[in-house]
Amino acid sequence: MQPRIPRNVQSKLLVYVAAALIASTCSSTQSSLFATAVDVPATPGLEHLFQSNPLPLPSAELAASDDGTSEEKRDGGYVPDFTYFARSLLGRQAGEVGQLKNDEKMEKDIAPEQTVYFVLEKSQLQARSGLQYSQNALAARSSGAASDGSPEAGGSTSGASQMEDAGRLLQARQASNGTVWVSANTCKQPMPGNNASSTGAPQLTLYVSTSVDNQKPGPGSTQNLVTGREGIPFDGGYVSFELNATSDVYIGISAPKLNENWFGSWHFEVAASTEGSYHSYNETNPFLFMVDTDSESTLFITYALADSDKQEDVAKWNNSNPFAMYAFPAGRSPVTGMENSVCALKQQFSTTNNITVDTTITTKFGSGFPKSQFNVHNLSNAQTYNGYLVVEGNQDTVDLPGVGRVRAGGKVFQQFNWTTKAGELRKLCRHISQVQANAALDDSCQVLTDLDFCDTVAYAVPSSPEFKFDDDKLKALYDGQAKEYFKNFQNSLDQIACDAPSTAQYSLARNCENCREDYKTWLCSVLIPRCEDWTADDTWLQPRNINANFPDGTVPFASNKSAEFNATMRDRFGYSKSRNPMIDEQIKPGPYKEMLPCEDLCFDIVRSCPAQLEFACPNNPARALQYGKRDPNGNVLTCSFPGAVVKLNVQSSASFSSVASGGIALIASMLLAMIVMSW
Repeated sequence: MQPRIPRNVQSKLLVYVAAALIASTCSSTQSSLFATAVDVPATPGLEHLFQSNPLPLPSAELAASDDGTSEEKRDGGYVPDFTYFARSLLGRQAGEVGQLKNDEKMEKDIAPEQTVYFVLEKSQLQARSGLQYSQNALAARSSGAASDGSPEAGGSTSGASQMEDAGRLLQARQASNGTVWVSANTCKQPMPGNNASSTGAPQLTLYVSTSVDNQKPGPGSTQNLVTGREGIPFDGGYVSFELNATSDVYIGISAPKLNENWFGSWHFEVAASTEGSYHSYNETNPFLFMVDTDSESTLFITYALADSDKQEDVAKWNNSNPFAMYAFPAGRSPVTGMENSVCALKQQFSTTNNITVDTTITTKFGSGFPKSQFNVHNLSNAQTYNGYLVVEGNQDTVDLPGVGRVRAGGKVFQQFNWTTKAGELRKLCRHISQVQANAALDDSCQVLTDLDFCDTVAYAVPSSPEFKFDDDKLKALYDGQAKEYFKNFQNSLDQIACDAPSTAQYSLARNCENCREDYKTWLCSVLIPRCEDWTADDTWLQPRNINANFPDGTVPFASNKSAEFNATMRDRFGYSKSRNPMIDEQIKPGPYKEMLPCEDLCFDIVRSCPAQLEFACPNNPARALQYGKRDPNGNVLTCSFPGAVVKLNVQSSASFSSVASGGIALIASMLLAMIVMSW
């Protein structure tokens, strides 16, 4: 019979035995794994199965910091004897310190006058570079190179090559110098009371330290900060800071005291990355142009997303469109103070208003390059809105021409504003009351896009209450008429020997295909005029349909019977009727103003089409009533043509050259690129 060992002695023996076994195992494993960095693995091709980061070195590394201060003295607490365990397993940081992972966000709530702490450990700085190199090395070995006699995919490699790979992997793991980006977005902020300031809630503040003497940086602990003597306040709910780090990075985010009449707390997301700023903000341009607006909707497009019209580029953006656009009425809005934050814009847009945005990829503008298009609905007339273009943070990375790489946290572009039609009432005719004008202008123009035949039409067109909320009905009316006219033209063109050898054709510079394209462009532009507010007073706009009543039944010029008025307006066909009789007969809009098609559209069909078709452009003064001229400086949109856009009002100035230097094609040309307005 074996002697019975007391229970308390058994427990102590078990602890000592377990400790000895673990220490032995860790030492053995440490030695084995470290050897893989310099020795040839026993089984070629399986090096990637080894642990990419060795376990911590023995107690000599843990016992003292770089400045010689012992962990026990530095932490001011007890250091356990189990030195072979990683410090992270034993609670290296206090429980309230968030452990950040490289290039991954963490979300937190924070109350007023509170500071929340985070740490990005040194191991996170090294792990990414070591893992990346091991993946690249494995891919290179697996690809093989049969043409030069090297092993096929999955075959063995030479010992020298393996040693070289292992040495580079060790070097990558040991390289501790590198850049770290710390960034954050405010997603929710305190709410104002009735008498609160209109400037928005106070901003959070970021503090960053790499010193072991300041592991909890904040307003009460500002020594050894890499952000300077003070923290960095968030700007519009956004902050980003770049630093060089060779050790742990300690982060503090602090909330201020709330002033009277402010209530609630903040919610934010923070990230640290060695590959670029996780969150980003572009303050130089909005990356967006407005195509046109009416009293209820507005159409926008982005800059070109690729520098070619290749189908694979278009398909790429069609399959994954990362853009979103958000809009809020100008003035105090739910995002005031968080305008530069992706998460705040997204959350507040979906919960605080009824504006909707239809987002698609289009190639109809410019040279067929892909662009993101936004059709914003449920707007109010006479209203100014603030708009924000965003690359949402739901993907790893996005590469944009002229912008660069956008990481998973997303990017907010420069804020802009615009006013819907009928909004300015700049110089309303003295014969119409403001109430009548608003009722009339509410329904005179309607943004139309994505037509089947006239696919280059993307602007406001003459409309009426019958069609105001039925785009398909209005599209069918305009598009159907254009198709019929084009069919007749095609029958005439078929009489021309378009398939004859080039030496027998009517022109050495142009052919029948050029004629078809230019005629279609001209036809859609003149049958579907570009509509502007009746109140717009730009000199290049042509009043139309002035004898018609407004939708509310009022007569615009009933009280004006002067001879001058009759001579200059009432008796002119260009004023009394629309360009296209179908508009007056079936659509029946009230009075409106038209931006005339550019005269070069007419010149193009005369130049491109056979003389047998007898195309000719009118001479002045008739031409001035039917066509407009482009601004010679390209600063103002003075006539209509496919792909025309208008400039946006942005918060800060940006020169045309600063946009063009980003590599975006922004040259004013009807066929090769879209027109842009210089800032």
